[in-house]
Amino acid sequence: MGAPRGITFEQVTRRYGPVLGLNDVSLEIVPGITGLIGPNGAGKTTFLNLAVGLHYPSSGRVRLLGKNPFLTPEIRGRLGYCPDGERAWDWMSGREFVVTLGQWCGLSQDEASKRAGSLLESLAMGTAADKPIASYSRGMRQKVKVAQAMVHRPDLLVLDEPLNGVDPLSRHHILQMLADEAKRGTSVLISSHVLHELDGFVDEVVLLQRGRLLASGTIQSIRELLDEHPHSVRLVADKTRALGKAVVALKGTVSVTFPDGDDLLEVRTRKPAELYGALPQIIQESKTLVRELYPTDNDLESVFKYLVKGGGG
Repeated sequence: MGAPRGITFEQVTRRYGPVLGLNDVSLEIVPGITGLIGPNGAGKTTFLNLAVGLHYPSSGRVRLLGKNPFLTPEIRGRLGYCPDGERAWDWMSGREFVVTLGQWCGLSQDEASKRAGSLLESLAMGTAADKPIASYSRGMRQKVKVAQAMVHRPDLLVLDEPLNGVDPLSRHHILQMLADEAKRGTSVLISSHVLHELDGFVDEVVLLQRGRLLASGTIQSIRELLDEHPHSVRLVADKTRALGKAVVALKGTVSVTFPDGDDLLEVRTRKPAELYGALPQIIQESKTLVRELYPTDNDLESVFKYLVKGGGG
């Protein structure tokens, strides 16, 4: 059967003084791509910190690749971790950052350089790969963080909000790379507070709310609830009028507005999966530079409240 390649939680609780960060969660993350979904404060980062061995559980048991992460630190060399936030060594270039961490994971300098170059090229970093990280946008920082998590070809990838602040084309590149990793047997756990940006890429979805496991299953079954609510997305770009003209033709579009001048576009749609799927082609055809894409509403949190009231999970 081979060695275990995922994460197991058995009645795991994590307390921060009187506050419950995670409450009696039992769950198994298996090979493939699993999306960890929840609004801010749901317990996603606590879950991931427990999963990679950065936090001890207050009670219960965590197994990483079949081992206790606190007693067998050598398994961390089989783990790729992309934390939340924008922390990096700003004096390094993106290439130096990825190569250095690859070497720390046991690669030779030549092999780390080769793999780093391939990853950064796939992420369309271009000449920016050799510029200081201090000069990077948020999206560029996210890309080098993803590259360092993947450079040593780990058995398990854990990524905390890696798509936050990333432009649509780079989002597509990152998700495609993760899908390729899953096909070769890697277990991928990726967190997000936006269900739709993971649509079509994850095999299973895990929903957290206030530190407890609310629901899990395929993304299609959960998306049916979300599609009943208009979903609002903002794009910061240089040709928002051209984008808006193309987006308004999509069947699910409810409205297209420019709330703060011509460099900001807000789209409300009842079919967010259609919007996210169409954006890469729309952006290419309109030759638009999209600097940011992010959700602005609380539809996901509203659905969580609906599930709680309805007894979901």
